[in-house]
Amino acid sequence: MQVARRWLGTPFIPHACIPGAGVDCVQLVAAIYWETGAIDDRQFPDYTMDGGEHRISSQVLEWLEASTRFERLAPGDPVQVGDITCFRMGRVPHHVGLVLQPPLFIHAMRNYGVIESRLDDPTFAKRLMAVYRPVQ
Repeated sequence: MQVARRWLGTPFIPHACIPGAGVDCVQLVAAIYWETGAIDDRQFPDYTMDGGEHRISSQVLEWLEASTRFERLAPGDPVQVGDITCFRMGRVPHHVGLVLQPPLFIHAMRNYGVIESRLDDPTFAKRLMAVYRPVQ
């Protein structure tokens, strides 16, 4: 949580990854995983900022499904610290966050930057489409 929370207040900047200067949701999750040793590289998907608006499939979910580093939880499985949350923004899931301490998660949003939110907040609860956990 200490590693994740040092990103709080960082502005939303597409494809950036510098604490305090700029980050987007995918880069935030990758940076926290890398810094805590949950992954050994920062190879995350190619993605566009507006992919949730015009695509018929999610670039992020496609990458997570193809990766051997993550497993998708069954609907209703309890979330744990370190799980990736995937939210529908637009037509498809195109926003991710990282569970800190259920129900809290951290994420980077356009116009807000890096913030903590709650999974039980109706804004996010109705948009939660998938949860992934790193494979040990």
